[in-house]
Amino acid sequence: MSGGLAGRGYVPALDGLRALAVIGVLVFHDDRLGGGFLGVDLFFAVSGLLITSLLIDEHDRSGTIDLIGFWGRRLRRLLPAALMLLVATVIVFRLFADTGEWIVARTDAPWAQFYVANWHLIASGNSYWDSFAAPSAFEHLWSLAIEEQFYLVWPVVVMVVLARRQLRDLTVVVAVGTLLSIAAMVLIFDGGDPTRVYMGTDTRAFSLLVGALFALPAIRGQIDRFVGNRARFATVIAVSLLGGIGVMWVVAKGSSDWLFRGGLPAHSAMSALLAAFVVSGLTHVSSVLSARPLVAIGRLSYSLYLWHWPVFVFVNPDRFALDRWLITAIRFAVSLVLSVASYRLVEKPVRFRAPWAHGSRGRATFAVSMLVAVIVWVAIPVPATTNAVNDAALTAVLASNPMPVTTPPISPVTSTIPASTTTTAPLPPATSSTSTSTTTTTTIAPSGPPVETLLWYGDSIANDTWPPLGAALTEAGVDARSAAFGGVGLVAREGFDDPFGVLTGHLDEVDPDLLVMQLSLWDGYESSENQVAAFDELGQIITERNLRLALVTIPVRSDDQADPGEAVLVANAEQFAAEHRNLVVLLDQTEVFGDTFRLDIDGDGNPERKRDGVHLCPTGALAITFWLVKQLSVNYEGIAVPESSEWILGDWRNAERYDDPPGACAGL
Repeated sequence: MSGGLAGRGYVPALDGLRALAVIGVLVFHDDRLGGGFLGVDLFFAVSGLLITSLLIDEHDRSGTIDLIGFWGRRLRRLLPAALMLLVATVIVFRLFADTGEWIVARTDAPWAQFYVANWHLIASGNSYWDSFAAPSAFEHLWSLAIEEQFYLVWPVVVMVVLARRQLRDLTVVVAVGTLLSIAAMVLIFDGGDPTRVYMGTDTRAFSLLVGALFALPAIRGQIDRFVGNRARFATVIAVSLLGGIGVMWVVAKGSSDWLFRGGLPAHSAMSALLAAFVVSGLTHVSSVLSARPLVAIGRLSYSLYLWHWPVFVFVNPDRFALDRWLITAIRFAVSLVLSVASYRLVEKPVRFRAPWAHGSRGRATFAVSMLVAVIVWVAIPVPATTNAVNDAALTAVLASNPMPVTTPPISPVTSTIPASTTTTAPLPPATSSTSTSTTTTTTIAPSGPPVETLLWYGDSIANDTWPPLGAALTEAGVDARSAAFGGVGLVAREGFDDPFGVLTGHLDEVDPDLLVMQLSLWDGYESSENQVAAFDELGQIITERNLRLALVTIPVRSDDQADPGEAVLVANAEQFAAEHRNLVVLLDQTEVFGDTFRLDIDGDGNPERKRDGVHLCPTGALAITFWLVKQLSVNYEGIAVPESSEWILGDWRNAERYDDPPGACAGL
């Protein structure tokens, strides 16, 4: 049953492959290579090849596999540095990072410690690819979780199958397992958020199993013979594989559907075949990959992967107002220093020079180390709530200066105030976190009967607005309902329900007198043609129903997040409102947040926005509510500013959405 890696000795070119993999990941995480995350798949393929070869070699020598010994070697290799990373990062973040950053790190640390970070991230419902989400310092450990889960199960499978000394059976198991994992990815992926299939152990096992496939003696032997007999042609193939992998790293994005419909398995197969060629001693390619700088980085690859991401999260442009390339240089330098220290002071001593890390003493050390980490988590508890807005903060909002109300250029049905006049509404004073701009919202007030029933519609930002808005409208005597949910827009998106089908369903159920819709940032990513077509369909719906509509623009976002299509969306909304002026009012939300992005507009330490720069905290939602209720009150009969302020200190401020993810709205 010979054919594994026994006798081949150390293969420096494999460290060269690991170096390419970790460099790709680092450059990706620095936002400079869109498909660099595929370096993880290269890691997986190399790991599957090596681990399976070692298991087969051990079975050839001894007739069995020492599972305890195998797992002990894996723990000595991986766990000490990982525990050091987790404990050190949580403590440093607790002392020096923002509240939200350390809370997210502390929340994720125990899951990472027990190598189930991937399933924790999936269960949290947060997208790994969400460019708006505030990152966790440990979210990169999902891949280590998958590897450890594989290491826990795969040796048992190999031992059981080889107990009959039938490698043919192992070939069948590897092939079937690979195909089932690929099928699971393709079938589960629905075209929406790919986090589940990207991080699921079941849907990513193929990345390791395809490496295992090339470790099987029969296949290894064929590759060895091919390389030996046709070395020049094999070199051309290997160079082509490197080129193909490089092209995928350049063109791929986390949102690329083709990756999850066959692209990832293809990349894994290319990576595994390339690793197999390297192991077979393909001279020219191996020589390049065996270059000393690459080999040195490859030996540090595990440490670099561990330490780089917490460093990147902490050293960010928001914290350090430095040139972007200087940020990159600092990130890479600090990551390298920490990696070298981890490799020399933790990894190598524990693996090769620490007698206490072996046998019964090793098992005791393992138990004590895990317990110490748990004690740290207990000593640094996560607050029951990280929502910064308490009674004192909201009372301060009430004590702030009143917000001016801007009336439309034509007097609304419920007002006799002359056009273009600014007045103060009888509402409790509005938050000082709003803009001082007095730009007039260019609208024409529609006529119509009093509004008794109102439907609020929009995406996740609108959903954040709803708790105080619903409380205020209810206090004002309006039957207000919300149909806002994450991901909805005017333009249909793959993986989501048809937005107009959802909207008409709610309209049929509620039969509102007024539809209030906040435009979606998702539509800002769409072409102008798609936006106009969606507005046309919306126009047909409101015209057929003779339904009045108040359109609310998107709050301003930071320059690095905002898409140029958002300005196009507003322009198309203005045109749409002009074409349906008898039914539509357009309200400009820059009157609330201004036209310059800030997390904490009034500087009181209670952010209006979450740390993702998009979603709202209670103070921001309250600011929008004050403004929107006033604008609706001057445009529609039946909607009035609440006379009581009790709703402002109501239970709405404890809504779970303001604590998702933990620390998102914690004080700055």
